[in-house]
Amino acid sequence: MEFLLLSGNGVNDALYNIENGLNSANNSAFSLYGIFAALAGIFGIGVWAFGIICAIVSSVFAFLFMILEYLLPAIALFKMAKRAGYKYPWLAFIPIAQTYLEFVLPRREFNLLVKTKKRNYMAIVFLILTYFGTSIIIALNVVPALGQLLDLALPIVLMAMAWRKRYDMLVTFRDKELAIPISIISIIFPWVYSIVLIISMGREPEYGAGNYYNIYMEDH
Repeated sequence: MEFLLLSGNGVNDALYNIENGLNSANNSAFSLYGIFAALAGIFGIGVWAFGIICAIVSSVFAFLFMILEYLLPAIALFKMAKRAGYKYPWLAFIPIAQTYLEFVLPRREFNLLVKTKKRNYMAIVFLILTYFGTSIIIALNVVPALGQLLDLALPIVLMAMAWRKRYDMLVTFRDKELAIPISIISIIFPWVYSIVLIISMGREPEYGAGNYYNIYMEDH
């Protein structure tokens, strides 16, 4: 068996080669780390940019939805009120007053459990129940069972009044045959009613253009 004896220079050369190899491996490791860090940074920037794009798209859709849900129906109601000869058509652009306008424009009795020609009163009742109904029930301090019953009845009453309001508007400015199905569908999909208002804003009311009556349906 032969033994290879390394001289002092040979040992130094071997150690030098080992050190160079370790340095190369270390540099390679740092190079890979740098590559991964760069890729992670690029990915993070991509995610951030994607989030910004999504936020912009969401804002655009929210703006378009606002136009469809509020502005276009308001314009339609404004034109309907002007065509009907109503004195304050600009109420169409005030959200709460917009609902009031829908109640008072039709020239017919408000027929829901009770019949009344004073549609303005029904509009006020509807708005009070919408915004203060629960508070009123609590303030009455009724027995718990009755309070729970009133809590259950309130949304049903509001839904029925909203349906009647839409039905009367559709009969007044649209076809009577379409009033029932459209008003029922709009309970689940309110935008259907808004679209029909927009389509119908060029029509005259059933009582004739410019022939608005007062809220008690009395002749001028």
